[in-house]
Amino acid sequence: MAVALKRFMAAGGRRQGGEVDLTGYTLLVGSLFSSPASIVPGCIAGILTPFLCWVSTGMGIFMSLTVLVTLIVVLRIMTVITYRRRNHADDDYAQTRRWDRDYFLGATAFSAALGYNCYVALAHTDDPAAHITSVASTIALASGYVARNAGRPKFVAVQLLTFCIPMAFGLIEAHNPYYNYIGYFAILYVAANIAITNSLHRNLLALSDANKQSKALASALHSQNLTLDAALNTMIGGLAMFDRNLKLAVSNAPHGTLYGLPETLTLPGTPLTAIARFLIERQVIAQDQLGDLRAALTDVQATQQAVSRELATRNGHVLVVTFAPAAEGGILMLTEDATERKAAEARIEQMARFDELTGLANRFEYNTQIADAFARHARTGEGFALLYLDLDGFKQVNDSLGHDVGDHVLKETASRLRRASRGDDTLARFGGDEFLLILPACDHSAVTAIAQRMIDVMARVFDVDGKTVYVTASVGIAMAPLDGENPADLLRHADTALYKAKAAGRNTLMFFNPSMAEEMLERHEIENDLRQAYGKGELELHYQPIVDLKTQKIVSREALMRWRHPTRGLVPPGVFIPIAEKSGLIAGMGDWAIRQACRDAAGWEPGIGVSVNVSPLQFREPRRLIETVKGALLAAHLEPRRLMLEVTESLLIEDDKLALSVLDELRALGVTFALDDFGTGYSSLAYLSTYPFAQVKIDQSFARKVHTSEASKAVIEAVCQLGLRLQVNVVVEGIETDQQRIAVQFLGAHRAQGFLFGRPEPLASIEARSQKRGVA
Repeated sequence: MAVALKRFMAAGGRRQGGEVDLTGYTLLVGSLFSSPASIVPGCIAGILTPFLCWVSTGMGIFMSLTVLVTLIVVLRIMTVITYRRRNHADDDYAQTRRWDRDYFLGATAFSAALGYNCYVALAHTDDPAAHITSVASTIALASGYVARNAGRPKFVAVQLLTFCIPMAFGLIEAHNPYYNYIGYFAILYVAANIAITNSLHRNLLALSDANKQSKALASALHSQNLTLDAALNTMIGGLAMFDRNLKLAVSNAPHGTLYGLPETLTLPGTPLTAIARFLIERQVIAQDQLGDLRAALTDVQATQQAVSRELATRNGHVLVVTFAPAAEGGILMLTEDATERKAAEARIEQMARFDELTGLANRFEYNTQIADAFARHARTGEGFALLYLDLDGFKQVNDSLGHDVGDHVLKETASRLRRASRGDDTLARFGGDEFLLILPACDHSAVTAIAQRMIDVMARVFDVDGKTVYVTASVGIAMAPLDGENPADLLRHADTALYKAKAAGRNTLMFFNPSMAEEMLERHEIENDLRQAYGKGELELHYQPIVDLKTQKIVSREALMRWRHPTRGLVPPGVFIPIAEKSGLIAGMGDWAIRQACRDAAGWEPGIGVSVNVSPLQFREPRRLIETVKGALLAAHLEPRRLMLEVTESLLIEDDKLALSVLDELRALGVTFALDDFGTGYSSLAYLSTYPFAQVKIDQSFARKVHTSEASKAVIEAVCQLGLRLQVNVVVEGIETDQQRIAVQFLGAHRAQGFLFGRPEPLASIEARSQKRGVA
């Protein structure tokens, strides 16, 4: 540090390029004042030199010089004391430079006074004591400057010159000829000391540079070691390197942690055999696992190729150990704790093959199992059965009670179906509430028994958090290879059988037979014909009147879609409407029905409205439905209040929020709404107060039983009373006799619809009858 500061002083307190290094300069100046003890002895010697010359010669000049040197010493000591009493942390460059200058001037004045003293003693006296005292003091102090301030060659040069040049001149002017020769040698002494100072200075600089490089190298090496240690110890996996004798050269902390090694077994030089013995003794790994690792190590040494082994420790960890060749015949051992990764892979495998909710095989796993079943059949000729099970009424449970209840039902269903099937059967959740069961090596009677057992276990009530839930099951069955020689055909035929089971009343089973395929083919043909019929204009609307029971006048007509097929004749709506809904044609057909009904109604008597049935599927495209209604009213110039849209309660169950938003927007236009087929489903009376219905239509089944069933009469009467309070018109459908008309009117019905008042008929028939009556 001192050498560096002296080198800095030699540069004038500046860095390369002239930039001031104030911090370094301040430290340098501070070092000048740091040790008063080194200044005081020299100062005392300096005072005694002229004083002793005065004692020996009695010349007044020496007393004067004694007083001058004493004054200089006092000033220097006062400067040192003043400097040390102050805090120089905030000194600027000018202040620091001033302190440096004061020290330099004091030292130079001190040297000059003693040099002059030496000159006077030699040139103006012949006193040997004065000569010896002055010369010895000058040489001693000059030598001290050289030794102490070699790091500041300019400072030393100034002091030597002020000390020794006067001495040299004094010797030359002395009366003793030998002194003259010594005076010339004194000049050489000065030059030699300056040269020595410069040489010492260069050596000090070289030593300082070497010291700096050594420290830098040591620091870099230490930093590299720390970085290497940090890198090794922050690795997730364990690392250990062994030399050609299989002794440990280096290892990181995770290596010891993974194997539970004590510190003594992680030191360099530890044999691999000692580590292996510890692992066996502490039962970290088994003996056969150690043998496997030894075999892997032998393979690496023989082939110089990396080898990996997986082992499970006694504490449940899964370790992947990799041996790889290292330099000079050594071995690199890498250990990965693969416990979490293996668990994640197992979870991914589970998620890829099994349904998360029920734990059953999923669609992917089913495809694998059904392919294996066909492959087994190809090898052994063993037949098998495919059961396609669907829950009856699950959608209503899910929508009305919530998905949490629905999920509970699905999980309980999976549990019941597992118990109903055999251990080697493959049970899969195909999606939603659909399940598939592959029954290997089963004949017709065994398949029937298992399928019926599944239906029976599903018929039992579900208890979900205190809620009683009823869900049944329908099963379609296809036998392989009779009903399908590949997975796609077998599944399609099982689905066809399931469709027939649901059509037969649900909660039953049905085996596939070829006639079902013919029926499905016919459905497919009807769907294709229906697509063409919509484009060719084969669809038409028939209208059935709705009458006011008090006035017996027609107040509205319901538009009913009909399809006049070129070869099949008039296709019933019950046949083609479900096909249209399933195939996605219903949206376009529904748009056409609204537009056509508005155009037709625009030509009727001003007070008669028109009702159009809207499928729940149309509400899945709310903007399309709303724009269709707006466009139809504008194009036909029909008053919105004359258009009534009829919806079923299934719409409200599917998405009540969406339905309400669409109903509100259309009602704002003036369009009214009717709740159709009331009484056939859940038939919640809350619908009448929650939704903006202007009319509710009671299903025709109640009218048929109005004379024989008190329950039917009670329902009609209750709905009529509620409608009266809510100002909602009540229409009873299916009125075919006067007795029924009188009965429902007596119970409070406002309107009625049925064959008694007119069958559905095309617009042409209505217009012809109107013209016949003379009504435009």
